[in-house]
Amino acid sequence: MKWMLPLLLATAAHAKVLRDIPYVKHGDPLQKLDIHLPDKKPETPRPVLVAIHGGGWSIGDKTNASFIQPKTSWFLDQGFVVVSINYRLSPAVEHPAHIEDVCAAIAWVEKNIGKRGGDPEKIYLLGHSAGAHLAALAAVDRERQKEAGMKPENLKGVILLDGAGYDVPKQMKDGPAIPRLQEMYHDAFTDDPEVQRDASPALRVSSTPPPFLILHVARRQDSRRQSQLLADALESHGGKTTVTPVAGKSHATINRDLGKPGDPTTVAVAAFLKSTR
Repeated sequence: MKWMLPLLLATAAHAKVLRDIPYVKHGDPLQKLDIHLPDKKPETPRPVLVAIHGGGWSIGDKTNASFIQPKTSWFLDQGFVVVSINYRLSPAVEHPAHIEDVCAAIAWVEKNIGKRGGDPEKIYLLGHSAGAHLAALAAVDRERQKEAGMKPENLKGVILLDGAGYDVPKQMKDGPAIPRLQEMYHDAFTDDPEVQRDASPALRVSSTPPPFLILHVARRQDSRRQSQLLADALESHGGKTTVTPVAGKSHATINRDLGKPGDPTTVAVAAFLKSTR
């Protein structure tokens, strides 16, 4: 079976997208990615943003309008190529399937994005909610990086939007006692404490990580606690982190508004990019 040919579609006056490119040969229908490009081929390679959607590891898609825009257009305007990825979802799969897919997608980007005008040695990760958990884990999980063929030195920055699963056992024990949330965690990470620890970015840091910008809704206590736990773990291994509470936002709007002029999340991300590029 041959790989599917990407479909080229216009998305805006200044951009185009290559859709549904498999990053695993003969893989699951969800193991695909989209590449968002400037309309004109860049004269020099652009840094690459890999965007990882949320949805409790059980729903969501790389094409969700509230996840893709306006942030994709904004990152293109900042000089990036944007790659939005899908990954297999629970309850059909459980950890480590999600993180294996994310690392496989990043490895595919490293090997192939140069042909599309991206710089494989300048990769940034961005994730919202469950996607924030996966972005963080992909940046620190040396075992899955090695299995996928990733080069961790190519990761130049990680941007997290209101994640709360950085220490999975603690979140499952102390987080909001909302039945649907508890069900999503159990579907993704089982009842096995060892699986839960293995899935926890805050418990998997073993070497110097790339710079992190950890954003969370200011009034959300579990996200604040989990963000600080992750920052402490990263900094204990020499990492540079910025933890930023964002006032006046919900779990949805901290993601949806990224890319809007004057938005505090956008301002924070712009400052982070300036400090790391």
